[in-house]
Amino acid sequence: MPSPDKEMDKVLLIGLGGFLGAVCRFLICEHVDGQLGILSVNVLGSFMLGMIMYDAEYLSFIGPKGRLAFGTGFIGAFTTFSTFAVQSFSMAFLPALGNISANLFLTLTGVFFGRSFIKALSSREI
Repeated sequence: MPSPDKEMDKVLLIGLGGFLGAVCRFLICEHVDGQLGILSVNVLGSFMLGMIMYDAEYLSFIGPKGRLAFGTGFIGAFTTFSTFAVQSFSMAFLPALGNISANLFLTLTGVFFGRSFIKALSSREI
């Protein structure tokens, strides 16, 4: 069983990352209105998470603590499924369908390109 101190370190890393991610999302959404702001943070967050998660497989540049702080904390707070869902629900059918399609396609594409970026880096000598 992990010691309470190690567990608290993990909680603090996630909390710090979450704080920074939430602030960054707020700042972006202050400058990019409505659905486009949420779409932007979700796509960017998916790209970053693709990079972070595949880094563990291909490069190991970011350690387990970094993945907790950035992957779970920062990106978890930076991206927002719930706001996307509420926005989609409040739209007329066709705009909602477009918003849902754009979010699904572009976030999955973001993960793909994040992964591809890390794979390309791993094939080079660093």
